[in-house]
Order: sequence, then C-alpha cells, then structure tokens
Amino acid sequence: MSDIVYASIVIACASFAQSVSGVGFVMVATPFLLAIMNVKDTVVLGLSMSLISQVIIVYKTWRIVHPRMFFNFVLGSALGAPIGLWFFSATSFALLKLIVGIAMLSISSFSLYKIYDNWHIIDSTTTYQVSLSAPPRWNKNELFKLDGAGRLQLFIGSVAGFFGSSIGMPGIPLTVYFSAVNVDKEVARSTTLSFFIVLLSLTLAANYGAGTISATVYRTAPLLIPSVLIGMLMGNMVFPHIPQRWFQLILNSIILYSACRILTEFL
Repeated sequence: MSDIVYASIVIACASFAQSVSGVGFVMVATPFLLAIMNVKDTVVLGLSMSLISQVIIVYKTWRIVHPRMFFNFVLGSALGAPIGLWFFSATSFALLKLIVGIAMLSISSFSLYKIYDNWHIIDSTTTYQVSLSAPPRWNKNELFKLDGAGRLQLFIGSVAGFFGSSIGMPGIPLTVYFSAVNVDKEVARSTTLSFFIVLLSLTLAANYGAGTISATVYRTAPLLIPSVLIGMLMGNMVFPHIPQRWFQLILNSIILYSACRILTEFL
C-alpha cells in the first residue's frame, strides 16, 4: 500500500471520528501517520486536515455554538498554552507522553464506569441544550458572566491549552468535561469545533511564521483533502442518529483508545 493511500484511509477515519464526536481527529490520526512520516510533519498535517473538517462542520452548525462556553474555553486556553509550552521544553517528550497516557487511561476508565452506571438516564439529563428556535445569546452580559460553571469552563479551557501546546491533544479535557456535565451532543460538537478552529489556526499560523512547514506537508496536504470530505460526510450522516448516551460512550472510547496507543509504546 502506498503512503498516500494509507494516509488517505487514516485521515478519512479521523475525519469521521471528529464529525461524530467533535474531537478525536489528532488522537486517531497521529499514531498511524507516525508510521510514514516524522513527528513534526505528522502534527502539522494532522492539524491542517482537522482544521478543514472543523470549518466545514461549524459553517453549518454555528448557531448551536454555546457562546459563554466557547468564550471561556478560548480565554482559558490562552492562560494554559504558555505553561504547556514551558512544560514541553522542560520535560522529555517520552516522560510527558507516559504521564498523559496514564492520566487518560484513568480518566476514561472512570468516565466509562459512570456511563455504565447512568446508562438509562443519560438521554434525559443533558445540559446546555440549544435549538435553532431558541438560539444562544451573543451579548456582553452573557459572555462575561462568571459563575461556578464559567469558572469551571475557564479551568477546562486552560487545561486544553496546556494539552494542546504540550502534546497537541486539546480535546482530552473537553471530552472529560462534556462527559461529567453531560452536555447536549449538538452543543458539545459545535462548541468544541469552534474552539479548535481558533486554537489550531493560531498554531498553524505560528508554524508558518516560523518556517517549520516542510515541503512534504505542502505536497501531501492537497491530496488528502478528498479523504477529509469523505470522512466528514459519512460522520454527518451518522451523527443525527446517535443517542446522547452513545455519544458519551464514543467520546470516552476515543480517549481510552488514545491512552492505550500511547502506553503501548512503553511496553
């Protein structure tokens, strides 16, 4: 199998996972793309393809984005990202991956247990529901209201910024939050992807400005765009038919999968 065909299959699967859950593109794609390219090219290519998928999905669902949650995630990530960059430079990448892998395994295992324990009531206890007939409010009073939920979202955003700048996986803390609070799947997906668009755009702009995007990425990226679209279309077809409890199960299964992939590297 040629490298392009292999990468196309990986990207299509990653795009499908992101379309269904709102997270998972980098978590699914990175371990497999590392088999055919170096770490830097893998990260940049994964972020580029993920961004394309996110923009297309959010273009169709932007009215379901929760304003205050989105704002708090972005603001929090600006606080957490510098710490992640420092930690990344001060700690060996192997040790960092081991710590993150153990944390992810523990978190996903506990979350899956809670899902099993509450399986029959998850669909009826969702929070932050927003519909097209009752759109979210994008006003100053709503955005800057800082109650207990807002402070928690700021914290989650800072952890996402830390994870994003240190290991390139900002979706992990968001997944934990959505599982713990049982956020409505439509709101969770659209808000997460909108947050990722901001975060990944800044990351890619920084890479472009630093001249770290290689000729391999420039040559490969256009060839993989059809795979992004195929995976996204398939995911969008499936998403409306997924119950809330299965949405929670998929989110945490992606984290568990990623944790196992990371930890198997140390065995």
